[in-house]
Amino acid sequence: MKTTMKKAFVTLTAVSCLACGASLASAQPVQIIPISAPIQGEVVPISAPIGEEIVPISAPAYEIAQQHKLASIRVYGQAAQIEENRITLENENENAEFPSIVLNISEDTRILNAVDGLPVKLADIRENETVYAYVGPAMTKSLPPISNAELILVGIPADFAVPTYAEVESVEKNEAGQVVVHTNREESFVVGEDTAIFPFLTKNIVTVDDIRPGTKLLAWPQAVLDGSKPVADGKLATKMMLFAYDYKGFAEVGLDKLAINGEAIELGESEQPYVQNGQLMLPFRKFAEALGLEIKWDGESRNITVLNGDATVYSFKTGASQVENGGEEPYELREASFVKDGVTFVAADDQFELNGVKYVK
Repeated sequence: MKTTMKKAFVTLTAVSCLACGASLASAQPVQIIPISAPIQGEVVPISAPIGEEIVPISAPAYEIAQQHKLASIRVYGQAAQIEENRITLENENENAEFPSIVLNISEDTRILNAVDGLPVKLADIRENETVYAYVGPAMTKSLPPISNAELILVGIPADFAVPTYAEVESVEKNEAGQVVVHTNREESFVVGEDTAIFPFLTKNIVTVDDIRPGTKLLAWPQAVLDGSKPVADGKLATKMMLFAYDYKGFAEVGLDKLAINGEAIELGESEQPYVQNGQLMLPFRKFAEALGLEIKWDGESRNITVLNGDATVYSFKTGASQVENGGEEPYELREASFVKDGVTFVAADDQFELNGVKYVK
């Protein structure tokens, strides 16, 4: 038995060396490591988790485009020039690519007081006042560059911890039972017992339960003082202002999961997600109905109409690559809808966009 194993080992070594273009004479001793062998004390199985999701070696590759959506950029400096619908900002960030930037101000731009979050008129901003602004990632190639401002903070006292404007990526609880809010700013905020949570310009009552993936908020961090106890999971927020929710819901998706607004959706054998041309295909009816939408099917024309109450949201024919959504031009699907075993599948990114859904990693 030992002789047989020794011969097998020598044969395997020889084949490996010849396959790599090496001669037997120059071959070095080969160590055979089983797939489940410990690596630095840890057993790593073939289906080891990558990030948060277990990805088998044979899993087809796909990418969710929404996860690469760029967040608005934070710039700050002095308001060197204030015009009607424009502010020229002298950039005080030493790492900034440009010494100044022009902020375009539209009806959608929010100008807020940095201390209390209340609205401020453009006319009330003083020249040379310190301004923090969140602008779109797209800028003109002019000098100085021009970008659309999403939110502007003014009225900033000296040595004041300026609040952060961000979109929530995920929410979890830490070991102490506190809610930790992870944002698209690579900043996390801890909601403590004394954290004040309030809405923007409404009298609605909001609580920590209203903070969910996709929520846009303004978070005031606790000032770091000598002797203050740091928070391991992020910055302790003294208060948070929540803006109106822009999405219709949020979804966690994968080859082995579909959850809408935190609720796992049960899928039948014929409804399992799959990959087609790099797109993750999801069962359309299960996704839409979980958002509270109604699906109307016309078997003769093979047309699917999506309704929200009595209002038509959009419609498309199975197998088609275009969706009629009331716009001047039809929406182009990344991958044509496909009927498989009687179930209509549509790419995840298209379902996110058509239904206004936030993707949760």
